[in-house]
Amino acid sequence: MFGTTAPQRTTRPVRRLCAVALTLASGLLLSPSAPASAAAVADEAVQTTPATSFRVGNFNILGADHTAPGGKRKGWDSGVVRMDRVVSILRDRDLDVVGFQEFQPPQAARFAELMGASWQTYPGLNNPAGPSVNSIGWDASVWQLLEARTLPIPYFDGVPSRMPAVLLQNQDTGRRVWFFNTHNPADVRGPAQQWRDAGFAMEVALANELRAAYPGVPFISLGDKNERGSGYYCAVAPAADLWSASGGFVDGSTCSAPTGGAIDWIMGSKDVFFNGYTRFTNDFVARTSDHPLYYANAVVPASAPPVIDHVVVVAVPGLTSTVVNGYGADLAEVGRLTENGALTTNARTVVENTGPDANLVSLLSGRRVFPKGGGHGVGKGKSLPSTVHASAGQYVSSIFDLSHNTSHRTTFLASRPQAELVRRSWNRQSGGKDPYGKDDGTAKIDSFKVTSDDAKAVGWWREKIARRASQLSVIELSGVMKAGQADGYTGPAYQKAVRKTFQRIAAIRRGIEKQSAMNGTTLFVVTGTGGAQRTKGSSATWAQSYRVPMWVSGPGVAPGSDLYALNPALTSPGKQQPAYSGTQPVRVGDVANLVTRSLGLPPVPGSTMDPYQLFSAFDPLAVPGS
Repeated sequence: MFGTTAPQRTTRPVRRLCAVALTLASGLLLSPSAPASAAAVADEAVQTTPATSFRVGNFNILGADHTAPGGKRKGWDSGVVRMDRVVSILRDRDLDVVGFQEFQPPQAARFAELMGASWQTYPGLNNPAGPSVNSIGWDASVWQLLEARTLPIPYFDGVPSRMPAVLLQNQDTGRRVWFFNTHNPADVRGPAQQWRDAGFAMEVALANELRAAYPGVPFISLGDKNERGSGYYCAVAPAADLWSASGGFVDGSTCSAPTGGAIDWIMGSKDVFFNGYTRFTNDFVARTSDHPLYYANAVVPASAPPVIDHVVVVAVPGLTSTVVNGYGADLAEVGRLTENGALTTNARTVVENTGPDANLVSLLSGRRVFPKGGGHGVGKGKSLPSTVHASAGQYVSSIFDLSHNTSHRTTFLASRPQAELVRRSWNRQSGGKDPYGKDDGTAKIDSFKVTSDDAKAVGWWREKIARRASQLSVIELSGVMKAGQADGYTGPAYQKAVRKTFQRIAAIRRGIEKQSAMNGTTLFVVTGTGGAQRTKGSSATWAQSYRVPMWVSGPGVAPGSDLYALNPALTSPGKQQPAYSGTQPVRVGDVANLVTRSLGLPPVPGSTMDPYQLFSAFDPLAVPGS
């Protein structure tokens, strides 16, 4: 089942079309409708490895010798007949990579006959270790083999059986992943615990060796380990820094194994995020093998600079690009942000609503407004909903979900009472379940505060980080908007409020610099979340309302750069507000997956803005895998 806060898997045809379009040019966002070819992609310099999703499975298919004449399993169809069912099951479950146990020569030959060139296996029929060993299979339209090896894992009586490991590259995104598959001995021929333990130790050594030799390349371990619960999990997960698709966690000296008692496992390094873990069995599967099929969706985040441990986002509703351009470097903090980071003064709000509530929620969720387009729904009407989920008609995940669910501390503060919507939407009562590792609870925001003004908000935040810094902070400063509502967004009171706001932004920056844990490890984002608002009627078609500035600074960010120059697949829209079809501008909602990417997290589930985490403020030379 899919976790409410887990990144869900795109179906294969849509995923392939979008991923090819997304990797065109510098590897940054293009409309899914933009044409692209594999040759065009290969000829271009890809700036970043996009977020990559796939479905991985594990299946002990019951070796052919068990059901052959004279075998131990009476009344079963032959391995060749059962292989037809295996193929049917794989296609039905839409799997991309599978670890097969007991993939014996008659079955391997039938698999090759049925699949042709559409799937490849290793070692398959060219197995140097004899029958009754493992193979790894993969969809050849999704993955390309780069490297393969086998490891002599002790099997019955300690006799080595060579188990496969393959390095595969995703043909759409370029992401490389190591897959390893083992079948450890059961006790059916006498006690085999010592051989299982030895095999687990070799698995740990392999995982650590490969991750050291191939930095940034995830590792996934599959197999029938013939060991349940902590016997396997706690022997492997702590020492190799892995987690399981089926749950469990390691917290210091505490190891808590997944419940359920399966001996078949899907494990991965912490840069692989699993969701939708499924034990699939029915009458058809039960006539195919004596094991269920286990599978899970896997997501590997886009590549990012390795030194970002904290993100601070300052959202400024009511801040127009016009006033920022008018001040320019006359405002010291504007000059500092521009000189030290990446900038545009021509970003865009969501199309449907340029107001602060709609765009704040888009910043947090990466979604547009209208629910029929997968939006969050806030701003579709005049009044605020009880929760974001109520307006969307479904659970809406946020950057707080992903950060909190991976045991990061989160903070939100604002000086606008309407921001209480954020608390109501992601508190203990309305927040979603945690699908990753240790259960960190349903309340996704650890520290929440709405103050009466910006000065109190900034002071509260600086006091909080002095005691303990959050990995993710979102701070909304509303003084500019309040002055604009009273002064018409052009008068002296509004301009004074803009100057004061940038002084407070400077205070936030200095607070970051004073904290040893945050200094040099923090991505700092400052963005308008809606410009000037008309006192009557809609502001959606008014350039002063939908055109906003955005700055990004921190580790790996190209100093003095332009966000459109760093993202050539995005187009500066002049004075227009483009619709969601066609080439896109930088939007406020793009911040959501810039945040998750920077923290090493997958895209926000359900996000439609930058769902492959390709929006970049980074110097390509600072990003591994670029």
